[in-house]
Amino acid sequence: MPLNLVARKSLRDNEEHLNKAHEEIKNALNGEEWIIEFDWDAIFDKVDEHVKKQLGEVFYKNLCPNISKCIVNASKDELTKESIINANTAKKIVLIVNEDAKNSSYWKYAFNGGQLNLLFKKGCNNITEAGNFELYKVIPSEGAYSLPTRLNMKKNQERFELAFERIKVVTSRDWSFDEASMETVYPTAFEHESQREQFGTTFAQILEYVAQNIEKRCKDEMTLESFNDVTANGRISFRHNPKQTTGYWNWSFANGDLIITFKSISNISDNANYDFIKVLPVPGVFSLAARLNMKENQEKFDTAFERIKAATHMDWSYEQESLEQIYPALEERNKERIGDLFSDIFKYVADNIEKKCKNDTILEAFVEATSNAKIVFRHNAKASGYWNWTFEGGNLIITFKSICNISDNANFDFIKVLPVPGVFSLAAKINLKENQEKFDTAFERIKEVTKVDWSYDEQSLETVYPALEERNKERIGDLFQEIIKYVADNIVKRCKEDMVLESFLEATSNAKIVFRHNAKANGYWNWSFENNDLVITFKSICNVSDNANFDFIKILPSPGVLTLASRINLRENQEKINESFEKIKEVLGNDWTYDESSIEQVYPKLEENNKPRVGDVFAEIIRYISQNIVKRCKDDDMVKEGFVEATQNCKIVFQFVEKQSSYWVWKFDGGNLVVSFKSICNTSDNANFNFEALL
Repeated sequence: MPLNLVARKSLRDNEEHLNKAHEEIKNALNGEEWIIEFDWDAIFDKVDEHVKKQLGEVFYKNLCPNISKCIVNASKDELTKESIINANTAKKIVLIVNEDAKNSSYWKYAFNGGQLNLLFKKGCNNITEAGNFELYKVIPSEGAYSLPTRLNMKKNQERFELAFERIKVVTSRDWSFDEASMETVYPTAFEHESQREQFGTTFAQILEYVAQNIEKRCKDEMTLESFNDVTANGRISFRHNPKQTTGYWNWSFANGDLIITFKSISNISDNANYDFIKVLPVPGVFSLAARLNMKENQEKFDTAFERIKAATHMDWSYEQESLEQIYPALEERNKERIGDLFSDIFKYVADNIEKKCKNDTILEAFVEATSNAKIVFRHNAKASGYWNWTFEGGNLIITFKSICNISDNANFDFIKVLPVPGVFSLAAKINLKENQEKFDTAFERIKEVTKVDWSYDEQSLETVYPALEERNKERIGDLFQEIIKYVADNIVKRCKEDMVLESFLEATSNAKIVFRHNAKANGYWNWSFENNDLVITFKSICNVSDNANFDFIKILPSPGVLTLASRINLRENQEKINESFEKIKEVLGNDWTYDESSIEQVYPKLEENNKPRVGDVFAEIIRYISQNIVKRCKDDDMVKEGFVEATQNCKIVFQFVEKQSSYWVWKFDGGNLVVSFKSICNTSDNANFNFEALL
């Protein structure tokens, strides 16, 4: 339908405003000629009546300046201008009545099919909206980003460059974003379009936090070296993982890039504090965090090794390879603090070595067993204790079950496992040395009696050592000094008797105590005399005080047939025997004796229980004989005369006759009184034997 006269006149009268708008748009677009197109046939019937009456004033005079204003303002930014030109290939702005009932905007620009449309409500109210519309928000943009995002990226470019420059100062390398990764996360990183429009601002802030983190942690040369090794591309790549469970932000390193993965754009300051050292790949077994922790504790390591050096006069270290081998067995929480842990362990090890190596014997054995002056660590999950020390191949081997109770290393009794030459453990040797003074005291007591320097046979002690119970091996000195003390008590007590002393000295000319073990022995302790040594045999280390009371006289070798015990018993009864002979002398007037050789001849026939008491037995027999002689000769001169004549030798001779009819038989033979017996029984028969019939 053609416009009415009023409308045409209104348009004619205001056409200059349209032309001016065209000129302003042309100037803003670098000479690009655009037209503002009005399809009056489509527009006129749809607008309100008051608009129809002033069509020129509304659309040319009021609207066109606002359209040019919008284009001019948008074109002030070169990127926006370029995008506007590229998007509006039709080079026109087409006015279209917006008949969408859901539309809430009075004026709204939209690009469609290569042209720019301006949609408006038929009431044509709030025309200034057309001038203030943010055109850049609806301009189509090439690539993944919207134009507002591109503009925001451009706006923050200087912040990006400054942040990358900060990283470059630290790493001596040019840095950039992985543009493709940025475009990949762009569609999903933000929930709302308004947030996407701030994409540049957000990621500039993220980058600033990243730079802050790198600056802070790469002050350490080891961290910087490792960081540079794995970021050869000098590029930061972003990834979006909404299902990430370990935090809002995670860093990783792959293919020469720093990879930053986020769950959502939240808590972006986490990037300033993210401990990327824990995930920074480094050559070897240790993580960078572990290596740094080791480095931080190096001074403590050195202090501990210096203390060990002061004690041992050797430069000490630990075997790096062994620490790498046990590293995977550590709990995750302990791996990054391996330096803290092992500096404490070394401190406790130093405490232990300092304390125990004050003893010269221990120090000598320790130095000999650790000629490499190196600590080697091993892990054994099935070990019986948390910490064990051994010595192998010139190294100190420390084996642990788990990193627990590390202070055990300050008290581990390595003396028990320290290898030493010979049979004795070091603990045994030390215990022997600690008791040497007591040994010397006991031997000095024996010397006072025997006038000879005594000792024990060390080889014999080494021979019996394996037979000792484990609990007794390390206290061998305590045990055997006590044994030798009891031995000394016994020798001192029994050798007060000259005859015992004489026999003892003759049987022990080596003045040496030899020890033997016999698990099948009858008693706990037995003494014997062999090859001029005192041999002490034990069944087990029990009742050691038995050695103070063992009657060695019974087994002490002596010249002749009689044992020393028998000889002593005879000697002890000599006075009784003399008394009996004195009584005979009083009656007969002659000195009487007994034939000692006859005692030796009958001695083997005595029962074992009578041999050591041979003196008691024959003193009693001679007493009965004297009673008989006195009784029969005292008042009968004829008997006396006959008896004296028959016993001119005044000697009693004893004989053993197994098959004689009675226990005791007298006879006179060769001037001697011969008394024979078939067993030591009914000795009182000698007091009543009728020898008169034999005279």
